[in-house]
Parts: sequence; structure tokens; C-alpha cells
Amino acid sequence: MQRILVAYYSQTGHTRQIAEAITADCGADIEQIEDVNSRAGMLGYLRSGWQAFTKRAAHIRPVQASPGQYDLIAIGTPVWMMNLSSPVRTYIAEQGTEFKKVAFFCTAGSAGGEGVFKQMADLCGKQPVATLIVTEGEIKSGSFGEKVRAFQRSIDQELGEPHAGTHAPASP
Repeated sequence: MQRILVAYYSQTGHTRQIAEAITADCGADIEQIEDVNSRAGMLGYLRSGWQAFTKRAAHIRPVQASPGQYDLIAIGTPVWMMNLSSPVRTYIAEQGTEFKKVAFFCTAGSAGGEGVFKQMADLCGKQPVATLIVTEGEIKSGSFGEKVRAFQRSIDQELGEPHAGTHAPASP
């Protein structure tokens, strides 16, 4: 069985929600990328935007999972000012040489996902086998389930085998 790690950063909980939905059926391990500094309040919001816009790294806590032990890393990020979040930028910069295959997902107010995926691919030097953009509206309405399943199917196809609990046959 192929091993998958879902690594994500979430400031508001939206990206966490998608990461948990991805791991719910496929048996993947999950790793939260944690920022050392608080991003709470107006000052944290402004610092987040500035770091994303200027493509600055953030200080993150040491990771628990070694990406080199996984066949695929699914990396999730919010879109900040049409850019990759700085904690995920740091994660990719620090861990990217260990990635075998990657898939990317992001949460966005409405736009910016494709540009963020390009930044992620450039940083890790790999093209994703699957991508997923979930908007704030889809999160609020809970209508993102089929998009997550399509993302999982793309990953399964790339790895050549279904994962535990994924894509069970329909009842007769």
C-alpha cells in the first residue's frame, strides 16, 4: 500500500477542514504545519499579507513526519494576497528535497489558487499529480465533497491503487 502524507497550514480552520476531508477515507497520515508566531488579530493579519506578498518565509515548528517516508505528499495552504502562505513556503523550502510525488490543495476567498500552485511547484521542483481549489463559499455551504473525491481519485490513479475506504463500490 502506498503511503500518503497530508501536510497543511490553516489560520482560520478552512484548510484544516479540507485536509481532514481528504484524509477521512484514504488512510493518509496528517501533519499540521505550525507557525511559531501568532497570526491573531489585525497585526497578525497584516504580517501574513506582507509576508505572502513579499514571498517571505515564516518560522515554523519542527515537523513530526519525515516526507521522505511517503510516496506522495498532499500539501494544503490558504491563499494569502494571491500568494502562497509563508508557513507553507517555509515547509516546502525545508522539506521539498524529500518529496517523491506531490499533490496540492488550497482554500481561497475566490481566486489565486492556480498562481499558488505554480509557486508551490516552482519551490519543490515537481509538478503536482492532482490539484484542488476550494472556495470560502464552498466551505460555508459544505458543497466541496465531490471536489475532494475527484482529488482523491486523481491521487489513487497516479499511485496505481485505491486506498482503504476510498471508492467503495456502490450498493446494488
